[in-house]
Amino acid sequence: MEPMIRQPQAGGAARMPRKLSSKGRQTQQAIEEAARKLFAENGFHGTTVADITSAAGKSPAVFYRYFNDKADLVSALARTFIHDVLLPSGVHVHLPETPQDTEFFATAVTAFWGMFKEHIGTVVAVAQLTAIQPRFTLLQNEVRRFGMGVVAASVRRAHEHGYARELDPDNTALAINLLFEQFTIACLLPDTGVQDRQLSDTDAIATLSTIWKKTLYGDI
Repeated sequence: MEPMIRQPQAGGAARMPRKLSSKGRQTQQAIEEAARKLFAENGFHGTTVADITSAAGKSPAVFYRYFNDKADLVSALARTFIHDVLLPSGVHVHLPETPQDTEFFATAVTAFWGMFKEHIGTVVAVAQLTAIQPRFTLLQNEVRRFGMGVVAASVRRAHEHGYARELDPDNTALAINLLFEQFTIACLLPDTGVQDRQLSDTDAIATLSTIWKKTLYGDI
């Protein structure tokens, strides 16, 4: 039986949810979609409420019917990312059957890359807010904990195969998760200045999955 990855419990204070009409849900979704896109392009601090509502085709006054402020919006985006995207994607993880099983690593990284690419604006906004609002550190850690659970499980499986016995599962999971996170942000955000060229999705996934597998199994 494959291990069940521990499910994160999102933190962070926010406006209490209220029942919305169909039109209200559409308006809130439009604001959230516009915010994700603008946070990815300009970051949290470089995006104003007016920018968000203009991109959503709404007035600034409408924003405050749904959110207290930009930070409240980011908190809502992060909770949605955790509960609607991360949790359904990886409650059960099918770990490598053998040391030669490269499909596990490629499949897991492909899923990780796709989820973070779609929600990179949320990831970046949460990361920027951790410096000024400690409650967002809790949300960031919940996002990280999901990936760390998968990596730690893969390290324990490598131990079962007789490999990577010197690696602590939790420490290795933290190191690889932080590598993935920073690599993904640097590759997906425009104008970071980290690279002269933008990496294709295929090359990025191949790079991350190879690093992960080689860390556990060497050159097999």
